[in-house]
Amino acid sequence: MTFEQCHTNLMAIRNRQGTPCPVVKVAYNGIIYQGRLTRTDTDREARRKSGSPFGVLVLENLGLARSPETILQIAGIPDDGIAEPATIVG
Repeated sequence: MTFEQCHTNLMAIRNRQGTPCPVVKVAYNGIIYQGRLTRTDTDREARRKSGSPFGVLVLENLGLARSPETILQIAGIPDDGIAEPATIVG
């Protein structure tokens, strides 16, 4: 997935859910990850702060307990790999 595709998909999901931190499912290397989007390098603010040459999405696990974040490289996500939870069938 390109930065532009990722940004377009995430903006549509954000608009539908009405939040900058929507709940998403991401297909990545044959695994489906689900969580709340906390950061993406496709956002202008994050792009300036990140020193990484690779763009990433950061997902926070759902629920009350704190647990490790999931960091996924955007280039490893297939073109149709980001969606709202009800739309990806695993």
